[in-house]
Amino acid sequence: MTREFEEKIEQLVRTKNLDREEIINTLKSVIIEAASSYYRTNVEIQLDNKWTVVVPKKVVKRVKEPSNEISIQDAKKYDSQAIEGAEVRVPISIEQLPRAVVYKIMNKFTQRLKDKERQIIVKEFSKKIGEIVRGEVQRIIKKENSVILAIERVDAEGKLPFSELLPGEFEKIKQGEKKLAVITGIDDKENYILLSRTHPDFLKKLLEREIPEIMDGTVEIKQVARIPGKRSKVAVFSRELKLDPIGTVIGSKGTRLNPIQKELGGEKVDIVKWDNDLIKFAVNAIQSPYVLTAYRIEDKIYIVVEDEHVGETKGVEGYNVILASKLIGKDIVILAYSEYIKPKGIVTLLEIQKSFPPTVLEILRKHGFYSFNEEPTLASLYNIGLDEKTSLKLIEFIEEKLNE
Repeated sequence: MTREFEEKIEQLVRTKNLDREEIINTLKSVIIEAASSYYRTNVEIQLDNKWTVVVPKKVVKRVKEPSNEISIQDAKKYDSQAIEGAEVRVPISIEQLPRAVVYKIMNKFTQRLKDKERQIIVKEFSKKIGEIVRGEVQRIIKKENSVILAIERVDAEGKLPFSELLPGEFEKIKQGEKKLAVITGIDDKENYILLSRTHPDFLKKLLEREIPEIMDGTVEIKQVARIPGKRSKVAVFSRELKLDPIGTVIGSKGTRLNPIQKELGGEKVDIVKWDNDLIKFAVNAIQSPYVLTAYRIEDKIYIVVEDEHVGETKGVEGYNVILASKLIGKDIVILAYSEYIKPKGIVTLLEIQKSFPPTVLEILRKHGFYSFNEEPTLASLYNIGLDEKTSLKLIEFIEEKLNE
């Protein structure tokens, strides 16, 4: 028994990330628990050249409970002054413990060490929050609507609560099935790695895995907004001016995006171009060809579209405008042209179109100039392709309207 323990301790020190002293203390604790339970008294451990359990026993004339009683004759072997009614400390080597106690010690010791190792592994995963892992469905806990995954290549378990599964996924999930999920945190109490398939980071990491240009930083994901299982929007930006970030992510005929949408249970993923200008970004996020103008009042972006295209622009159940708002971090309000009232202190394309030809409107809209709350510079209008005469006339027009 002692040799087995010593060999096991040395093996654990060599192969596992466990401290020798911690292993020994764990073994002491387990032996004390098991022996105290068997002898129905509080035992102690002595460590000299071997492991010894010290059991206090009551000296009696006639032994009825050998586990915690001892005869006077036997007691004198340990204490020559022993008398009836006194207590003597009886040393018992581990090898002499009853077989049932030994098995209990071995089982508990093995389990405690597994728990400690699992604690260490789980703690290490606290540094990996935001990373994707793959796991096999180990248990389906219907009582709390959660799924436990055995994480590949590590002795650790991940927990997927109902709220972190895609809609309808819990009812279809099967034991042994492989699932990808993103790490969102650590449950220290139960030693679980907390996982999610609905978190925006899950989609972000799937894109990184699938698209080399995102992995190497050529294309950057700026924002992600999701309605899990329904629709998502991802704002991307290219560090190379000549590289189209949207086309790069989608791939030829959607080849790069299709596997990701499949992993998300058919969730539609919109890829939009990020822009530092909030109004331009909002129009990009809405992805509607029917935008007439857009402007900002306080913390809201107003986008005006033709009356017959309001519903289409908002999307089914309003998903398009909800996601676009989440993506840019501001509320977007879709207005029908018939509802439009000129905002104070802003000149929109709807005012400009009354005095300038469609070609000018087309150039402004193409370059994201949907409204003005101050006069543009001559250089900024030159840069988008307007000639000097038209640029000066436009600046003068905007100045007049702002001063009305």
